[in-house]
Amino acid sequence: MKLLPLLILTAAFVPACASATGESFTKVGFDPLTVQRLAVVDGNNPTFKVDLRQQLVDAIMYEFFKKGWDVVERSNIQKALDEVKFQNGDVTQANPDQRQKLGQILNVQALAFVNIGGTADEMSITIKMVEPQSGDLLWMGTGDSDLNKGMAAITGAILGAGVGAVAGNQLGSSGAGAVIGGVAGGAVGAGLTPSAMENAKDLVKAICVNIPKRG
Repeated sequence: MKLLPLLILTAAFVPACASATGESFTKVGFDPLTVQRLAVVDGNNPTFKVDLRQQLVDAIMYEFFKKGWDVVERSNIQKALDEVKFQNGDVTQANPDQRQKLGQILNVQALAFVNIGGTADEMSITIKMVEPQSGDLLWMGTGDSDLNKGMAAITGAILGAGVGAVAGNQLGSSGAGAVIGGVAGGAVGAGLTPSAMENAKDLVKAICVNIPKRG
């Protein structure tokens, strides 16, 4: 019964370090002051869960806001998206008619489409800011980060094994309990941990550091 507290204490000191790299480019001659309002749109990539993507899209919106951009609130963007039907749900592949209609509904001069992809171990983010009518690319940022998810899964498996072992002892079968708990704990650990989320937000900052200032 004393095994679980020890395992929890050990897991607490397992680091989740990551290395985020990002870069961006601005169209030559682009004047940010020509854009009155901007909408940051989730590309709806199913690799990561919706709530996770929304947190990162909010972080991107915040980075634009810090640079003086007038950013449309997310709930209004969702209402507009509901009015525009995107093929296969992939907003980043919007055709000219869809892009223009979205821009008109939101009354914006720029759309920043966000694609969040990768694997359980590594996340990649690409942001393309386009002019709704012409489709011209005004600014683009991209980057990736090792979220160290493998270590998170190991930590989860250790904790799960400890929980399972305790449950197994109570049921008179410690081996079976440890195996079952290890599988369950590994599944929990494979989710995005708080430290991994911080790493993902650091990736957003690395990509958005050179967003053109407005004003």
